[in-house]
Amino acid sequence: MCGAFGYGGFEVPKYNTFIEDKNGERIDFILDVAKRSRLNMGMRDGTLTVRVPYGCSKQQLESFINNNLGWIKEQKDKAAVGLPKDFCDGERLRLLGNELTLTLVQADKYFSPKIEDGKLLIAVNKTSDQTYVKEQTTKFINDLTVAEITKSMQKMSASTGLVPEKVTIKPLTASWGRCISNRHISINSKLIVFRRECIDYVCLHELCHLVFMDHSKDFWALVGKFCPDWRGIREEMKG
Repeated sequence: MCGAFGYGGFEVPKYNTFIEDKNGERIDFILDVAKRSRLNMGMRDGTLTVRVPYGCSKQQLESFINNNLGWIKEQKDKAAVGLPKDFCDGERLRLLGNELTLTLVQADKYFSPKIEDGKLLIAVNKTSDQTYVKEQTTKFINDLTVAEITKSMQKMSASTGLVPEKVTIKPLTASWGRCISNRHISINSKLIVFRRECIDYVCLHELCHLVFMDHSKDFWALVGKFCPDWRGIREEMKG
């Protein structure tokens, strides 16, 4: 299944769209159509760009993306490095740009997970297993993610005067955020690994798509009006 493409063959130079891959997962990307000999793709800022030649068919595009799902996932995993995977004592993670150590604390009395002295502290007792640690850690990170992204979106919306119809926070496959024509914005929950300025930038980026649904000079001028250091932040997030 594809998003709103212009067929037959692609004739629109560049625009945001999506497909559903062979696993039924939505893949958002920028489609770049130009005079070129073959298809290729790249990832920047957590955003996937697929470059195709004029006359490329829908079937060719879908096949190309499905054949490269492993690479797409690998690039997204690299960009999102910092979230815990094993949920074991001593595991390193990153939240809001800060390196933390997941630390299990034997406690007679339960306390809510908290960050203290470079550690994410999780209260455990003799009956606690890895499933419990994962549940406690995941809930803490999810709650923090919703709170921080919501705060950032509200701040940038107030600064710009741009108000989306709806904001959804969830894992995204191939972008840090997306904005569609009904003024709905989705923000990638994995952004929580980055410092707040990066989260602000992504929220601003998607809000600016309420005005310009492309990456034209006018779009970047609007982004730069509210975030002069957007280039530096983009480079930081690439790393």
